Amino acid sequence: MTKNFGFTLAEVLITLSIIGVVAAVSMPILIQNVNERVNAEREANIAFKINQAMEKMRALGLLNASYGSTEAFVDELQNHLKIAKRCDYNHIAECWPTSTVIDTTGKEYDVSKAKTGKDLQLKTDTNNVGLVLADGGAIILNYDPTKKGFDVGDAVKASRVSLPIGGGKSKEFAYTTSVTDALAYVVDVNGKGGPNSQEAKKKNDIRSFNGAAFGTGCAGTKVDGTCVYQIASYSAATYPTPCSQNYDWCVNNDYWQGAIDACDAIGMKLPTKDELLELYEKKGQDGIPSTGEFWSSSERDTDIAWYVGFDDGSSYGSYKNFQGGVLCVGK
Repeated sequence: MTKNFGFTLAEVLITLSIIGVVAAVSMPILIQNVNERVNAEREANIAFKINQAMEKMRALGLLNASYGSTEAFVDELQNHLKIAKRCDYNHIAECWPTSTVIDTTGKEYDVSKAKTGKDLQLKTDTNNVGLVLADGGAIILNYDPTKKGFDVGDAVKASRVSLPIGGGKSKEFAYTTSVTDALAYVVDVNGKGGPNSQEAKKKNDIRSFNGAAFGTGCAGTKVDGTCVYQIASYSAATYPTPCSQNYDWCVNNDYWQGAIDACDAIGMKLPTKDELLELYEKKGQDGIPSTGEFWSSSERDTDIAWYVGFDDGSSYGSYKNFQGGVLCVGK
């Protein structure tokens, strides 16, 4: 005789219940991770498309001087970038998927108020322009006419940026080059999908380029009354000539000055070495990074400035061609 073995109905139901509980717990995390990766890819894709359009303009000799306003710049940009809709500063909200957003401080912000650069926490008071790209990406853009143009033969610096892709991981994306230095914008990477937020301490779908942020408060994280903002990417400045040492990099690759300029462009400043060391003591808290090497405004001599490593709090002198990270501070 043979015996047949099997599961009882109760055992099957218990097993299915366990599977259901595990799925209920893990699926939201999985979906969140997928969304974070998609948002990162969309952000990088939009930045890359704008950069490509401006590279075309440079190749045609259309960036060798500054444009007088954001409107004048977009008049030319739209010949090289596929744009589905354009809105002037008085109708800016018509190019944004929602009438309100959550700004960097966690407060509700009326998008129709984002009319000038200062409404995006920038130093410029030029009018903004709203754009909806052909792929659906929504942008509120500001152009700084005080920035120098790029001629056909000028050296251009490429920048990559590390973006979160879920599960605590990040990935480096080809992002932009120094031809976009005069631009700053906010971009909604997923339309009405939500959370329609740029709140600094939370995962968000409204991303910042060159420091642009909704609202008039701190664009980054407040630490003991000080606003701290991490610049995602920046470009080198031209090194003052002649250098005190005769290095090849002196002419074009002053990343230290580029870091100073990047902070200044958003009305903030590069911290001193002592200020950076104080921030290091708070690393990993309140949005302060726990790893990375960041420039300070403190110089050791003409060619060397100090930076602080947030892995262990060590400070080193480095030649100014070092492409260190940038934390800006301000009130």
